[in-house]
Amino acid sequence: YHLSLCICFLIALKCFIVSSITGNVSQVDKLWSISPMIYAWIAVTDARTFLMAVLVTVWGIRLTWNFNRRGGYMWPCVWRGEEDYRWPALRSGTIPFFGLLSQPVPWAIFNLVFISLYQNLLLLLITAPSLVAWSAARSPACIDSLPAPPLDM
Repeated sequence: YHLSLCICFLIALKCFIVSSITGNVSQVDKLWSISPMIYAWIAVTDARTFLMAVLVTVWGIRLTWNFNRRGGYMWPCVWRGEEDYRWPALRSGTIPFFGLLSQPVPWAIFNLVFISLYQNLLLLLITAPSLVAWSAARSPACIDSLPAPPLDM
């Protein structure tokens, strides 16, 4: 899990830095379909985790295609694409109970904790079944690694 967790934190840090520089906090949205593929392929150790990675990749390619089709990426500067309409609404301070987010420091904290960190951890958790299967496959006590009992007929 350590490698996946380290990559998750590096991606979250990258999202926070790029969003702070560009003013576009939809950097996590650009990675929503890509990072689960990375985590799933890190966990490949056997046929089961390979199949899981293939399925996550098919899902990720479909999401990436749709996000690109709707203007989520701008080529060649992929970090520029459109910002999700919800973030400016929150940042404006007009939504009840979120008025504090119109100020720069609370918005930066919200960006770091919720937008960048929390959502990237959520993306890691999406692939948790792959990580569990990876752990089980590496364990000497894994049921799959034991020989099958003979069939009595």
